[in-house]
Amino acid sequence: MTHTRRILRPRLLLIIIVLLTIIRPGDTSWVNDEPLMMEMALRYNHTASHLYGFSLPFTPCPFGLQGTHGERYGPLPIWIDQAFLGCTSNLILMVAVRAAIFSGLTALAVSGLAATLGLSQWFAVITMLSPWVWLFSRALWDSTWCIPVSAVLLATYARFLVNRKSWALIVAVICSILLPLIHLMGVAMVLPVLLHMVVFHRAQIWAWRWRVGAAVLFCGYLFWPYFFYFFNHVQPSVPARHSALWGWLFPLMGGHLLTLGVAGTMPGDGWQAFAPAILKHLVQSFQWISRGALVVVWLGMALATRRAWKVIRRPGIADLRDHLSLIAMGVWICQTFLDGLGRVYFSPHYYSGTWIAYVYLAWIGSDWIMARTHREIFRTILAIYAASLVVGVAIIAAVIARDSGTRNIFYGTSMGRQVAATGELSRYSDKSTADMEVPQWRLYPLAWQVLLELESPQGAAESEPRPSAQLVVKYRDKFPGDADIVVQEIRK
Repeated sequence: MTHTRRILRPRLLLIIIVLLTIIRPGDTSWVNDEPLMMEMALRYNHTASHLYGFSLPFTPCPFGLQGTHGERYGPLPIWIDQAFLGCTSNLILMVAVRAAIFSGLTALAVSGLAATLGLSQWFAVITMLSPWVWLFSRALWDSTWCIPVSAVLLATYARFLVNRKSWALIVAVICSILLPLIHLMGVAMVLPVLLHMVVFHRAQIWAWRWRVGAAVLFCGYLFWPYFFYFFNHVQPSVPARHSALWGWLFPLMGGHLLTLGVAGTMPGDGWQAFAPAILKHLVQSFQWISRGALVVVWLGMALATRRAWKVIRRPGIADLRDHLSLIAMGVWICQTFLDGLGRVYFSPHYYSGTWIAYVYLAWIGSDWIMARTHREIFRTILAIYAASLVVGVAIIAAVIARDSGTRNIFYGTSMGRQVAATGELSRYSDKSTADMEVPQWRLYPLAWQVLLELESPQGAAESEPRPSAQLVVKYRDKFPGDADIVVQEIRK
């Protein structure tokens, strides 16, 4: 009975954490990439296709967004938006469903990985308290999908290493294909896993070659238009103004997603501009506490290096943690080369494809500390760390809810308030003129244009004529930091 309770308590908390991500979905951001993706989904949903001899009322988008280095990302996130649009035009509902799927998959994966490794389920609970998992689960953004897919990849491959089940290997292979088709940053996670498969498990792959081959061919069939476009049109470039040194050092901060922020980047950036001073100081204090996760990851890297060397020298006696350590250090090496050569750094979302490898390193670092520390002391340290994340996220979420978002254009006015403002705009005819005084909408006009298109879907008949007017779109300015948007008529 006691053992059952020990398992059920953390799993119940995991369910609660997943449910918390769908609270107030309208408070999420809607700035630039999200409208671009939704516009592509709308356009291709309204375009009939005849691919592979099949006639469909829509066209699967052949590619994703274009990156800052000139590369085109995979179409999978756009396909997800297309599927959402096939069911509803309500963006806030999409966010809620997305958050539930995203956080649910991630929770299942980290819980399964902890069980496979023989670690406490509390490690999974604390991982799911990541403020970045909370933030990214609610963002209609392409790269964020790397988080659950990479977690499922490592969890299923670890399960395969233990039980040698074909389903686990096939799921891992499929995730290895899908991850780079979400964002190319996933390559750093995929290469070490595939290399490990080939070096250590060629026999199993050959024995199940028809099942594995069928999965690979099916994915190739689905994504062939993207592969064709990528190899014929994409010409990546490296920004000369970016620092190569920071790119090489960036992967050392891979524990970033387990903190409340590093080097000035934090969840919901811009919320602090008008927040009460006491709340800003509290979150800064919690930031410093949460950055202890970086130290634990570095400890895990040192431990994993020794374990990885054991696999290389004496693979016959290596255990599961040894093999996963080899993979995790391979991920770090791959990300170091990719980020160093590409001069990629600064943004936390660049860890989305490899975050689970750093989670594993943090776990083995924590497990090493736990084995050498008094149990009550270790529990107290974990409780303080967990509390810093929970309270920090609660403060950030509360301020964003109060201010209807932020005036920082990187987060901006919350989606729900933008939807409400475009609802007001849609009451007026297309002959109306609008003076845009909101910097976010002035810089990224597609944000409100896409919302208007969703507000008035194609083919909808107007029940009554709409008035024409001269409008001004501005911040409500009810209090300092108020990011709500209002639409007002200019009276002559």
